[in-house]
Amino acid sequence: MNSITQALAALSITPSETVQHASATSPAAWKEALQSVPRTPKEFELLKVLVFKPKTPKSATPVPVVVITRDNAETSSSLLGKKLNLKELRLASEDLLSEFFSLDKDSRTSLIIYVFVLLLIHVF
Repeated sequence: MNSITQALAALSITPSETVQHASATSPAAWKEALQSVPRTPKEFELLKVLVFKPKTPKSATPVPVVVITRDNAETSSSLLGKKLNLKELRLASEDLLSEFFSLDKDSRTSLIIYVFVLLLIHVF
């Protein structure tokens, strides 16, 4: 967590609060763990990060599509693919996550911070 806080601080982003909680294996368990910590803000919203792989020829390198959305939002891969002009978006395999992000599917915190930093670099 220290490295994440330092990376955000380098971008002049300081969290209003950080809390430590028990390990969680699902969004519902994560929300429950956060709510059990007294310092957690009364209102908060969970986000989810989805990584899709579009259909590409075998000779081409696939470019992953990263979606950050509210946890309770439904995400239609077919509608997203239409909007982005991409064919057959599917959730990325662990191989693709490892190849592009050096992460596995359980690297939730690292992935969202990585994507967030990439977005900031792209926006600014």
